Amino acid sequence: MNIFKKYILIFTFLSFTLNLFLLMGSANTVNYPLTVIDDTETAVNIPQEPQRIISTAPSNTEILFDLGLQEKIIGITNYCNFPEETKNIEKIGEISPLNFEKIISLNPDLILAYAG
Repeated sequence: MNIFKKYILIFTFLSFTLNLFLLMGSANTVNYPLTVIDDTETAVNIPQEPQRIISTAPSNTEILFDLGLQEKIIGITNYCNFPEETKNIEKIGEISPLNFEKIISLNPDLILAYAG
């Protein structure tokens, strides 16, 4: 292989790697306002990035922690006990029936619920 082909190969590899890193960094960007479709096929408008989140299901709480959003969680149910850090988050009561007075008193930006 001549020297020119080696440089082309190295340049191509470095370009691909750089582009891959740039794409990975931009994958976490969300533009607000954001409209999402929920399970009932209702369009839900989220005007800005939520800062105060309530989770009404243990699975949602675990996902929020996996996404690194634990600092934004202000309320969880009594059944949300994993990860260990959930013990420091205010409890909103049982999964059913939900304590709507408690939820409203916490003034959330976003409530993640499970309809099942």
